[in-house]
Amino acid sequence: MSFRWITALAIAALLLAACGGGDNDRTKAKLRLVNASAAYAALDLRVEDELRQGNVAYGASDSYVDVDPGEADSKITRSGAVTALLSFTPALERNKHYTVLAYGAEGALQQMLIDDNVGEPESDRALLRVVNASPDASKLDIYLTGADEPLASAVPVQADTEYGAASGPLTVNSASWRLRVTTAGSKTDLRLDLPALVLNSKQIATLVLTPARGGVLLNALLLTQQGAIERQDTALARVRVAAGVADSGAVSAGVGGNVLMASVGSPAVGLYALVPAGTQPVALAVNGTPLAAPAVTLLAGADYTLLVRGTAAAPLAGWIEDDNHRPANSRQAKLRLVNGVADLTVPLSMTADFVPVADGVGPGAASGYAALDATLTAQLSVTAAGMATPLFSAVDQPLTAGAVYTVFVVGAPAAAVGILRKDH
Repeated sequence: MSFRWITALAIAALLLAACGGGDNDRTKAKLRLVNASAAYAALDLRVEDELRQGNVAYGASDSYVDVDPGEADSKITRSGAVTALLSFTPALERNKHYTVLAYGAEGALQQMLIDDNVGEPESDRALLRVVNASPDASKLDIYLTGADEPLASAVPVQADTEYGAASGPLTVNSASWRLRVTTAGSKTDLRLDLPALVLNSKQIATLVLTPARGGVLLNALLLTQQGAIERQDTALARVRVAAGVADSGAVSAGVGGNVLMASVGSPAVGLYALVPAGTQPVALAVNGTPLAAPAVTLLAGADYTLLVRGTAAAPLAGWIEDDNHRPANSRQAKLRLVNGVADLTVPLSMTADFVPVADGVGPGAASGYAALDATLTAQLSVTAAGMATPLFSAVDQPLTAGAVYTVFVVGAPAAAVGILRKDH
C-alpha cells in the first residue's frame, strides 16, 4: 500500500472518531439514570423527547448513553408514559460521565446530577459521597465503625445531612465498615444498621439513603463511579404495642425476644422498638394470663402496631401495619383512626372540624390516612353508629405540618378513652 493511501486512511479514521464513530464518541457526554425512588416501580429517561433509558426499576440503572451536551433537554417519566414527572437540562461536558439520580416521594420526584469523573484516591483509601434521598427523614448522621464498636463512643463521618443534599467526597480507609445512620444529634434513634459496607481500595462511591417501607427506617444504594449499583436494604422492622384492654387490664408483650411492654396498665401506647424482620416469636399476657398471639411475618423496613384490646376476661390481639411516610404536601398532616373498643360490633367514624375523615372502621381495624391542613385548633370527634354521644372528642388539638397521627379509641364503650398519638 502506498504512503498516500496510508495517510488518507489515518486521516479518515481521525475524522470518523471526531464525528462519533467507534466505541467512544468524545464529542458526547455519557449519562445514566438511577432510580432511587421506591415510590415509582420503573422510570424512563427521555432526552430531546427521545427515549434513551427505559423501565429503570428502583435500585437499578442502564448503561451510560451518549448525549450531546448542547442538546440535553431531559425529562423523567413513569415507564411507558410521555408526561413528565419532572423536566430539567443537565449541565454536561463532552467526554465526561454523569449519573442522574431520581429520588423522592410519589408526586414530588426530584433529580440530582452526580459527577462521575472524580479522580481516584490513594491505594487503601476510598472516596465516599453521601446523599440523603429520604423525604421522610430529617437531618441524618452517618457513622462508619468497626463491627463491635459502640455507637455511644463513635463520631459521625458526616453529620447533619439534609434531604436532597450530597456531601463532598469523604476520604476513608478501604475496609468492610459497619454503617449506622441516626437522626441528627441522636445516637438512640437508629434508622439504618448495615453490618458490612465494603469499600475497596481506590473505589469512588456514592451512598444514597432512601426510605424503607414504613417511612422511618432507611435502605441504601451504593453507586460505584462508572460502575455497578449495590442495593442494601435494612433487615429490621419497627414494632410498638397499643394496650387498650378495658378496666385497666395490664399488658405484657415481647416480639423476637425483645420486651416491648411489661405489665403496663391500659390504656397505653408504647414506643416503636427495632426487631429483626421475618417470622418472629410473640409472647403476650393480660393480667399475667398468657394470650395466644396472632402469627406475623414482619416485612423489612415496615412499622407495626400490636393492638391488644377487649376485656380482661376475653382479650384479643391483632397486627396493624403503619404508614409513617410524611404527607406529600408539606403543609398538611396525616391522620387515621384505630378502633380498639371492647365488646362493640358496630364500626366507628371520625370527623375533624366536622368534616368526615374516617368511617366504617371495624373492631381491631385501622382507617386509611386522611391528609388535613395543619392547624393548632383541630376539633376531633369519634362516634359509633347508634350511640347518642361521641366515644371521644377533643378540641384545640394541634396537627403539625408534615406529621403523622393516629387516634386510638380503646376500653369499654361506656368509658372509652381516646389517645391522639404523633407517630412521626
